[in-house]
Amino acid sequence: MEETHIPSSIFYWIDESMRMQIAACEAVDLDRLNIYQSTFYAHDPCSPVRMISRQARTQTLQRACCESEALELYRPYMALSGIKDALEMVFWHEGSAVAGLGLVARNEQDCVSPEAWKLAESMQRYVEASLALHPRVMRDRGRRRLAREFLLSKREIGIAELVGRGLTNQEIGEELTISLPTVKTHLRSLFAKLDVGNRTSLIARMRKAEMTR
Repeated sequence: MEETHIPSSIFYWIDESMRMQIAACEAVDLDRLNIYQSTFYAHDPCSPVRMISRQARTQTLQRACCESEALELYRPYMALSGIKDALEMVFWHEGSAVAGLGLVARNEQDCVSPEAWKLAESMQRYVEASLALHPRVMRDRGRRRLAREFLLSKREIGIAELVGRGLTNQEIGEELTISLPTVKTHLRSLFAKLDVGNRTSLIARMRKAEMTR
């Protein structure tokens, strides 16, 4: 923020449905951010889903506006929030978008400069390398590897993660709102697919999947 002279920022995770999960923000009105997510996200020319569809890493709002048919639907939010320009960065890992950073320039500020754009591009690989070691990214990498290599369903992966947190079968059922026999059925399937015989071995296999690069 100091180097780009853009005082407002939003760091977010990108979930499986390519929606933003806000992790931290600076000088951002949270009420207006909620309006953005509920009403204007789909019209944002720099939204993560649009950048992901283009396999883009860095974009500015002013440049994206020249390419977007959704701009007119986004202008009301720009006016409401006093947005003049934005610098959006999407961070990737193993072919998947995992997080993003938005720097927002207000009406009283200059548009994103070419120098700020170059700085963002130079930071990209460094930030991605750092995020690769974040527990959330490591967990998601392990999930994808388990699903791919052992054909685990999302439900099975979710149950395995709850086992890793030390929950009993009864507690897993309550957490997921499923019956105890259903939990046991999923656990039998997990043991068979991962070729393990107990919960301790299951946890070890899950952790190994997370740590393998």
